[in-house]
Formats: sequence, structure tokens, C-alpha cells
Amino acid sequence: MNTALSGLLTSQRGLDVIAQNVSNVNTVGYTRKVLNQEARIVGGVGAGVQEGSLTRMAHEGLLKDIRRQNSELGRLEAEQTMYPRIDDLFGEVEDDTSIAHRLSDLMNAFESLSTQSDKSSTQWNTVQKAQDVSDSMQDMTRQIQNLRLEADNQIDLTVDNINRMLDDINDLNQKIVKHGTIATGTADLEDQRDVLLTELSKSIDIQYFKRQDNSVSIFTNSGEMLLDNQVQHLSYTSSTVTAAWMTSAGGQFGKITAEGSGLDLTNDLTSGQIRAFIKMRDEVLPQAQSMIDEMAKQLHDNVNQIHNRGTSLPNISSSYNGTRAFASQGDIVNDAADAVATMYRAGGTVTHGGLAFAAGSGSYPWQATLTATNAVFTAADFPAGTVFTLSGTDTARNAGTYRVVERTDNWNVVVEKVNPRQTIQLDTGDDVVLGLFDTSGDQIAKTTLNTIMQVDYQATAGLTPGTGRNVADFDNRTDHGDWSINEVTAHIEGWLKAEGYSNASVNLNSDGKLDISVGDTTVSLAFRDQGSSTDGADQADAKIFFDATGDGATDQTVSGFSNFFGLNDFYVKDNANSIHDSAIQDDSFTTSTSRTLSLWDSTGQIGPEFTVAANSSLSDIADSVNRYGRVTESARLSTTSWTTTSAATVTIADPSGTLFTQALPAGAYTVEALAGLLNQSSVTATVVVDGAYKRLRLTDSRGEELTATINGGDLSTGSDLGTTLEMSKEQKVYAAVVPDGSGSRLRIIHSGNQELFLSSDLDGQGKNLLSDLSLEAAATTTAAGLAVRQELVAGPERISRGMMQWNSDVDEYFISEGDNAVALQMAELGTTKLSFDSAGGLFQGQYTLSEYAAATISVVAGDSDHSKTVLDYQSTLSESLDFQYTSFSGVNLDEEVSAMIDYQQAYTASAKVITAIQEMLEVLVNIIQ
Repeated sequence: MNTALSGLLTSQRGLDVIAQNVSNVNTVGYTRKVLNQEARIVGGVGAGVQEGSLTRMAHEGLLKDIRRQNSELGRLEAEQTMYPRIDDLFGEVEDDTSIAHRLSDLMNAFESLSTQSDKSSTQWNTVQKAQDVSDSMQDMTRQIQNLRLEADNQIDLTVDNINRMLDDINDLNQKIVKHGTIATGTADLEDQRDVLLTELSKSIDIQYFKRQDNSVSIFTNSGEMLLDNQVQHLSYTSSTVTAAWMTSAGGQFGKITAEGSGLDLTNDLTSGQIRAFIKMRDEVLPQAQSMIDEMAKQLHDNVNQIHNRGTSLPNISSSYNGTRAFASQGDIVNDAADAVATMYRAGGTVTHGGLAFAAGSGSYPWQATLTATNAVFTAADFPAGTVFTLSGTDTARNAGTYRVVERTDNWNVVVEKVNPRQTIQLDTGDDVVLGLFDTSGDQIAKTTLNTIMQVDYQATAGLTPGTGRNVADFDNRTDHGDWSINEVTAHIEGWLKAEGYSNASVNLNSDGKLDISVGDTTVSLAFRDQGSSTDGADQADAKIFFDATGDGATDQTVSGFSNFFGLNDFYVKDNANSIHDSAIQDDSFTTSTSRTLSLWDSTGQIGPEFTVAANSSLSDIADSVNRYGRVTESARLSTTSWTTTSAATVTIADPSGTLFTQALPAGAYTVEALAGLLNQSSVTATVVVDGAYKRLRLTDSRGEELTATINGGDLSTGSDLGTTLEMSKEQKVYAAVVPDGSGSRLRIIHSGNQELFLSSDLDGQGKNLLSDLSLEAAATTTAAGLAVRQELVAGPERISRGMMQWNSDVDEYFISEGDNAVALQMAELGTTKLSFDSAGGLFQGQYTLSEYAAATISVVAGDSDHSKTVLDYQSTLSESLDFQYTSFSGVNLDEEVSAMIDYQQAYTASAKVITAIQEMLEVLVNIIQ
């Protein structure tokens, strides 16, 4: 009886399992269950059947393949949420609104201007088409950065989703372990966990393992634990803004980290939806932006180079405003006797007995010989390179920080201010004609730059140095010599005043840009570059060698005098050259030899010059820049002298501890005096000029981070010295290795968006680190700030169309309203092959502007099509794997009906056995009765 009853109950349980399978035939993730039956044995004798384990028809190996492919599918599907939008942004070449079409329209406008240069409607149309191009580039940049911001936000959302699923899987783990322990069955819970694991694999690439207790441990493919006995949540904070220069490698985006670990997992996540959004933010969209920026830079540079050659008669060009920003130019005023100045070196004062400055003794005109009455300039105390400070000079402009260039003897040293004295030099034979013309275009006066630079304008009546210059800047200089920017401005102003224009002004403004005014609104000033100084020589852009740091080495070569200063630019950009990029380098790049590098901005040198060792990688160079690009400096100081009413101490420390403590007794101090007192140990203290203000700057020769703590030093104003100076640590310049195209770039950025200058010593072959890396002002951010110069927008008649021409009949230069020489050159730009650097998906090569724009569109479309093709293949593969898995683990109704019949028959048979036994028992009972 019991044997038959066991068969009945087991068949009933089998029917329950089949009913469960059939009812879940359409349930996602449900796997077919199979009831295993076992013979019941009591005392070694068979006693019927009993219910065994419930088997899930799950194929673990196939599931792992599915999840691996699911990660790829998730990545590709996520990419396709953005690729079509990028494709739409760039459009088709023939679309009226595409950048290629608008560039073509601009070139057509230039061509029309060359044939109708004096028609106002043509001039207006040219400006309008130029604005359309710059507006398109700005709009494309804005939309690309918005897409990057969206991708960054999607990373944040995906991380939240991953954390939710990890929590759910952890909860199921605990339930599975609990139910497994009390043997109440875990198959359905495991189904739910498998669904979540598959869903998780679509968001992030994972590997997982089952533990002995049937719980699951989850790791990233790089081995970072996400779930074991507890969840290690991922953490990420999205950005609120993006810009073209911002990169994950540069630290402008947050890190994806696991709880309890500071390791950045961003680059370790190789698949899943999260990888797609990282790729969009850090690779696809930046590379698209890189191509637009390169296009914008070529447009800006080449149009401006041509436009700067030109004139726009009948418009009168009596004033110019340059666009290139220069550093504050340090200068020394000749002074035969200064008995009141205080000299500071190595934290103490130097008893000099009296000082005298004399110009003309150094290698450069801005250097001077400093003579002391006492024999203080010993070889031990004042070797070349020594930095010292003068305070309280009787000529105020001589106060500041100096560097010893050369020591002559114990009484004489050649010195220069630490502020860079930037210079230009014309290539041998090249010259620049400066011409003054009346309203008819007839010559009033003319000269050449090389000619006037050799004239001494000190004696010119009414001459004053002007802001930031001294009288010595007007002295005569050498033929094709190294001329400082101040000397060039002084000599042009001197020539204009010598020609009778007493109100003429030529000087750098507060932003460090060149402003020129003839002082007579009826007179035009024009520039013409020539290959020689001979009157009427062929026009050819003068080659200008620019030394940005005053060290005698050329840091940049520019063609065209007006173009160098940006006096007559067509396009302008609203950002300084604060970013420098190398060319795209292979990831295995290392330097072949030892090099030097120094960092400069408008205030002077930032930190010491440092050495880049041979075999240094881009990352090694970036680390060095980050080490030596930091300073500890004061706030911008409008007041630079104070009287303390109580003693103070200044403690300078590095991460290892205190370097020194400088006592400051109560009394009068200047910022120069403080710099002199703090110039000791490994610390270099300088006073730098920042616009109309000064700063006290501290740097460390080892590149260590410095902390300055000031105690005491009360002031009569109720404040104190520490509060007034506000000394703080700042990373002035930082660097990163950023991916681009087929490799990576070294990117160096000024954190304050100031003009950044880099300098590296030349070797015997004229090479240095800048040439090794092709490290120069970057195209990055050009498209975002590109615009037609506002003066041209307000007055299209100011467009350059002609140029200064030579009339051999009268041996004079002239300018003409009908001249179209420059307009023709701009028209030819449409068919000129330009040298483009590698950017994004386009390699270095020769393109016209329209060809490059079309190639950019082609690259974007190609990438989008490729991603879609791979997605189609991946979808088919995933569907095939899903079909295989479903065939094995899914519920087949035909099979279930067949199994149900088997259980029904077994159930019926067991019931008949029970019925037969019951009848037999009834007969037996009746017999007994």
C-alpha cells in the first residue's frame, strides 16, 4: 500500500512541476524544471519511489557565452543611441547646412570679392558667409560637448543601475543560501538571479563564479570585486559642464571606483553599455571635435595670414589692435648711483655700499651691468643663475627680482629681470615696409622696420617712454638683431612722431596686445613684407623668429609682420593660447636623448627649468610638468609695501617638513624685501608682474609642493601680513597624455587660461623637446571661440582687398581702392592644398579646406556605419545563442504534454494498485467476519 501511495504522490509532484513549466512558458528567464525520481529503499528492500532533486535545465557554459556576447551587444546598442545624432550633426557633404557646403560658399564669396572688390554688397556677403562658417563650427562644438555631457550623465545613470542590480543579486544570493540550507528548493530563485546576471552583463563586462554554498561572486573582467559576501558599490559623479579641452586622462572627469578602493576602473571596463558611453565621451566625440578644431585652426591661420597683407581703401586704417598677447616685459632703467636700494640674497641682506646700472654690457640690450661699491659679487655668492632682489631703489622700476647672467668680477655682474624680455628677429634679408598714405592712397612717408630699428629716437622732441618701457628702448639696435617687443613698439612710435604725428602711440595694452594709433584719422598706416629692404622688392611674407622667453632660442617661427602681431586679423578667437599639444605620437614613444623644458606665462617663468631624461615616455614628461608647474604665491597685490606693528614668522615647508623659518621683526617691508628674505634653501622667491599688480611667488628647485605659513605681523589697518598676502598653492600648469586618433598627445594647459610659453634648449642640430614632439599652441578650443572680427562685422568695407603696391614710375608706394590683390589670394585659398596635422580619424596630409571638411564628414559617417554593421552581426550572433539556450532550457509544450501523459499514466496505475489492495483488504475483512 505504501509503495503504491509513494508512486501516487511522486506522480502528483511530477504533474505539479509540469504545470509550473507550462504556466511559465512565456516567462523571461524561466528554465525548464525536471523532477528526478529515486527508488525508496527501507532495510535494503525496495519500498516504492520518492521525489528526488529538481533539476534546472540551465547550460552554464552557454550562459557565459551569452553574457559575454550580451556585453558587446549592450555596448553597440548604446553606441547607436548616439552615432546617428553625430551623423546628423555633420550631415552630408551636399547638405546646405553642412560645414563642407558652408566652406564652399565662403570660398565662392572670396572669389566674388576678387572680381567685385569695391561693391559693398559683395563685401557684406563675404562677411556673412564667413560668419556662417564660424557659427557652424561654434554650433557643432556646442552640440558635440552637449553629447559628451549626455554621455557622462549616462555613465552616472548606468553606475546607479549596476549598483541596483548588484543589490538585487546579493539579496537573491542570501535567499538561495538560506533555502539551500533547509532544502526547500532554490531553482526559481536561481532563475531570477540568472535574469539579473544577464541584465547586468549588458551594462558592464563581468566574470562570475559560483561558491560552494551556491551563491555567486561577481568581478569586473579586470578582477575588481563587485560582489562576494557583500556588495562593493561602484561610485561615479558626473560633470556639470564639458569643453573641448576637457579629458578623462587630464582629470576633468571623475573616476569610476569600487567601494573601498581608490582604483580608477574607467579604462578597465571594456564592454557593456558603460563602455559605450565612456568611449563616446573620451574617444568618438573628442576625435570629432579634434577634426573640427584642426579645420578651424587652418581656416583661422591661413585666412588671417592673407588678410594681414592687405589694405581696405577708401577705409582709413589709422589704428590697429593686435590679437597676440605678450608677457609683461621686464626692463632695467640706467642709474649711475643708487645708494638707498636694499639687496637681498639667500634670506639676508647684502651690504653693497652703492649700486650703479649700466646698459649695453650683456648679450641682449635689456641686460645690464650692475656695479657695487663693495666687493660683494663673489664667485661663491653670485655665480651665474643666482636670483636676488632689490627693494627701495631710487628708480622705482628697478625694484624687483633679478637673475645673474654672467659674473665679471667681485664688483660687477651682468643681470636681467626675471620677467621675460620677449624678442623677434627678421630672417636674413627680410624686411617690413611701413607706409603712411593720404585718403587718396598716395604715399606720405615710408620706411622699413630694419631701418628704423637702427635709429636712436631718444632725442626726438616730445618723446616719452610710455607704460612699461624706458628711454633705452628707443636706442639704436643692430641690423636684423634680436629686438625686444618693447624696442619694436618704441621705434615704430618714434618714427611716427619723427614724421610729425605727435599724438602717435604704439605700445602694449594692459592685456599685453599691441595697440597702434597714428594720431591722425585722415592717414592710413600700411605694412608690406618684402624679401629685401629695396624699394619695390617683391612682396613676400617676412619670416619672424620669436623668442618667447628671452633666452636666445627661437620658440616659434611666424610668417608676416602684421600677421605675427594679429594687427589685421579676419578671424579672431576668444581664448588665449593657454593649451599646447604635441603631434599624435605612438603609445610606445620615448625621447631619444635628454632635453630641457621650462614653463612661462605672462608673469614670467613658472618654476625652474627641468630636465627630461632620455627614454622618457609622454607620461613621464607629463609627470615632470605637473611636478614643476606648481607654485605657492600671493594674491594679486595692489599695495606692495607695509609696516608691521608686531613681529612675524614665515615658515616654509614641503611634504617632508619645515625647510626654514624666517623671522620678521616689526617694521617696514616691501614685497621685494619679502622675496629676498625667503630666497633660501631650495626655495626661489620672486616678485612677478601680473597686469597692473604684483605677486610674491615661491617655487622649489626640486619641484616639491611648498606651504607658506605666516604668523603675527599685525598691520595698522587691523589686518595682518598673512591675510594680506593670502599665500596659496596653485597648479599653474598641468599636463596629461590624451588619446587622439591612432595614438596620444602630450597636452600642457595653463590653469588660468593665460598665454602659455614653452622653451627648451637647442642642441647642436638646432633640435629640442618642442621640435621632437611638434609641441606648439594647440588647435583645441579654436572652433568654440572662432568668430569674424567685430570691426568687420560692423563695417564689411574694412575687409582687406588690396595691398601696398610699388609705382616704379614715381618711385613711391601707393594703395588703391580698386586693388584686388589680397582678394585674389583669398579666392585662391579655396583651391590651395594646406598642410593639416593628424587629428581624430584623419592623418596628416595635404587638403583644401573643403576637401578636409568633406573628409571629416566621411570619417564620421564611416564610423557610424561600421558600428551599425557590427551591431547587426552581433544581434544575429546573440539571437543564435539565445535560440540555442532556449532550445536546451526553455519549455517545450509538446515535451511537457508527453511527460504529463507519462505521469498521468503512472498516477492512474498507482491509483489502480491502491484500489486493488483496498478491494483485497475488503474481501479479507469479509472472510474474517
